[in-house]
Amino acid sequence: MREFRKPNLILSKCLEYCKCRYNGDLIPDKFVRALEKHVNYIKICPEVEIGLGVPRNSVRLIKKNDQYRLVDSMTGEDHTEKMDKYIESFTSEWKEEEIEGFIAKNRSPSCGSNDSKVYSKAGKVPALGEKRAGYFTDNLAQKFSSLVIENEGRLKNFKLRENFLIKIFLLADLRHVIEGENIKDLIDFHSNNKYLIMSYNQDGLNKLGRIVAAHVRGKTEETMHKYREQMLKTLNVLPDSGKRVNMLQHIFGYVSSDISRDEREYFLETLQDFRNEKVPFSLPLALLRSWVIRFKVDYLMTQTIFNPYPEGLIDLSDSGNGRF
Repeated sequence: MREFRKPNLILSKCLEYCKCRYNGDLIPDKFVRALEKHVNYIKICPEVEIGLGVPRNSVRLIKKNDQYRLVDSMTGEDHTEKMDKYIESFTSEWKEEEIEGFIAKNRSPSCGSNDSKVYSKAGKVPALGEKRAGYFTDNLAQKFSSLVIENEGRLKNFKLRENFLIKIFLLADLRHVIEGENIKDLIDFHSNNKYLIMSYNQDGLNKLGRIVAAHVRGKTEETMHKYREQMLKTLNVLPDSGKRVNMLQHIFGYVSSDISRDEREYFLETLQDFRNEKVPFSLPLALLRSWVIRFKVDYLMTQTIFNPYPEGLIDLSDSGNGRF
């Protein structure tokens, strides 16, 4: 049974935990609740943190002279400087490499990840038609560029949720390796995650391998730093069916000579169906895992591609919304 390291996640605490929205609401969220026992939440509400009460006038993201400000939507009172101080305080309390991700509140002018409306001023005026990250999220991402950021709306989409989970648990494992400062642990990490990384980016996998191979005694910290930097670049390229088929074919090579001709033909048909989006990725992967167990392929038994995050987290309703 794989031991999962707990990712550290920033959470907009109006999701599931606190009645701190501008109107006093709390937003129930099944995924946030299901994830709780597997992660360490850093629960925040930036607007409350800067002293705004509950309930309160909603704040608004406005664009003025090509700069973005955070203001009271009714009175126009400017909260930008107070928010800047809070962001500075938060990022001085935490190191970037200590936090894997952020589950933000969609459409929030403070915490939105990519869908916050922008206005020209306070008062009764229409939005400009521009949408962007909320003020807190945007500035936090500039300081902590490695954060995996999603909002609760997009996380209702199966593919986006799966990608988010894979990344945060992979990076949490890597954080634990780096904290241990043992090069053997990094070698094992790279080996055990080979096919998971390959499903994102074959070229990135090769570059990571070269970093590990080039390690020089006494330079472990430097090697770990380079490895993490390259890992973040590698994960920036989303997996698609072509990359995953390539990865599945590599694993298939270990068992193809041990299975029957009918099994081989069935797998290749299933692989083609996956390529054509007729079956989910889990089907050819499950077939391979059954053969890995059956034939006791030790090298593949520890591959994280077969269980990249705790079971059950993906088994939630899928809205079908969101983009991948």
